[in-house]
Amino acid sequence: MLDFGCGAGHLFAYLKQQGFTGEYVGYDISPQLLQLARQHHPEARFEQRNILQSTVTETFDLIFISGVFNNDIEHNQQFMQKVLKILFPLCRQGLAFNCLSTYVDFKASNLYYFDPSVVFTYCKENITPLIALRHDYEIKPGVVPFEFSCYLKQTAILPRKNNYD
Repeated sequence: MLDFGCGAGHLFAYLKQQGFTGEYVGYDISPQLLQLARQHHPEARFEQRNILQSTVTETFDLIFISGVFNNDIEHNQQFMQKVLKILFPLCRQGLAFNCLSTYVDFKASNLYYFDPSVVFTYCKENITPLIALRHDYEIKPGVVPFEFSCYLKQTAILPRKNNYD
C-alpha cells in the first residue's frame, strides 16, 4: 500500500496495531518528517518524492491520501485533481482520500474546504464511475463532521459525464 503524504508514518503505526503485515510505502516531500518516520519504522519504506515533478512507475494495491489537501495553497482544486489523475492509475484495487468540507460551522483561514458534491462529480466523471463519498462520521463526538472521505475503486468501466440533465 502507498501512504501519499505519509508525514512521520502515523498511518503505518496505526496499521501495525491493527495487525497489518503487508508492504507499506510512504511518500512525502518533507525530509524532516521522513527522517522521523524512518527512525520509528525501519521496517517500512519511506521516500522523499514529489509526484508532480518525478514519474512513479510502481503500482500498489491500495493508495491512501490523508490531510494532503487541507492546507490553503494556490489552486487547491487543480492540485487535488492532478494528484488523483497521477495516483489513481497506480492502484490495482482502490484509492481513498479525505478533504475538509464546506459543510462546517467554522472555517480557518489557512485551510481549504472542498464542496463534497464538486469533488464527487469530478471523480465520477473523470477518474472512476465507482466512487463512494462518506460524510457521516464524527471525528469528535457531538461535533459537526468537518471532513469527508472518498473511496475510488478500480474498474474497467470508463468514467463518463452526466448526460441525464
